[in-house]
Amino acid sequence: MLAGRLGTPPRVTPPSPPATGAPSGAGPLPVGEGVVVVTVAHHSSAVLPALARDLARQGEPLALWLVVDNSPRTSPVAPDAFAAAGPDASPLPLRLLRGEEGEGFGVGCNRALAWLEEHGWGSWVWLLNPDTALPRGDELRRLKEALARVDGRSLVGTAVEDGSGGLEASGGWFRPGLRFRSRRLAPGHAGSSEPLRLDWLSGCSLALRPSAHQPPARFDPAFPLYYEDMDLCLRLQRLGAPVLWLPEPRVLHRRGQGSGSASPRRWRLSTVSYLRFLRRHCPGWVVGLRTLRLLAVTSLRLPLQPGRSRAVLAGVLEVWGWGPGGESGTRQP
Repeated sequence: MLAGRLGTPPRVTPPSPPATGAPSGAGPLPVGEGVVVVTVAHHSSAVLPALARDLARQGEPLALWLVVDNSPRTSPVAPDAFAAAGPDASPLPLRLLRGEEGEGFGVGCNRALAWLEEHGWGSWVWLLNPDTALPRGDELRRLKEALARVDGRSLVGTAVEDGSGGLEASGGWFRPGLRFRSRRLAPGHAGSSEPLRLDWLSGCSLALRPSAHQPPARFDPAFPLYYEDMDLCLRLQRLGAPVLWLPEPRVLHRRGQGSGSASPRRWRLSTVSYLRFLRRHCPGWVVGLRTLRLLAVTSLRLPLQPGRSRAVLAGVLEVWGWGPGGESGTRQP
């Protein structure tokens, strides 16, 4: 259908100037049973063109591809990175939203969801990592067919393959003990013919209909890096939303190619998210034991990895209120 089918970069609809604060810009989106893809980019310019080509190859029309740029100063996403040659290319509808430097996945998604709500979109949104690939070309069609058969309040994850073709543990069942996420998807689940009911899903490839929830579904910004997807699933599940995993379609995940490298800031933020998740969803004894274990491992690592260790300790202090800016608890959204 599109130039991307031949391996040529797809021609995109020129986006409006990126939004910098409150959502603004384009007119109302089509209201119907379509899918908008949302991708949060952070130092992702190297991988986004490949995802654009895969989206362009899909046999189903895409309502919109909404890309949120969370590194606008250090590694901005340039609209011409998706521009194509080929006069016969059908346009891939694209909109860039300017995020704030270093914002996390959840905050970036919330920015996109707010923009869509303001512009009248009430149907499905597919959250797709920048380092994913859609190699078969029919993933969007298969997803739309599956979404037409599920409760509109559902959170729906697709199968995610790693670089070797194996099944990633992109979802599982939650048990509020020491091994709270030990029961995960395994290769044997790939042969399922029906959606599986889980407790949580990865945000790597996750579809939801925010307007089906009141208030509209959003990630909690209290989780700046990781665990925001698990928290969203657990919160909405407790309100009656099904959490479903689809064995088809399958998305390929080129893990680690879309978010930049590790840094002290990332270690600190991931520690904050981890401890806040424990405090919200696990009993106190689990929180205490896991915090003690984290402190013990960090102390042993300190001579060899002082930068990482200090960042983790800063995250512990931030959550437990033992230093400036500490908190007394984790709020419910």
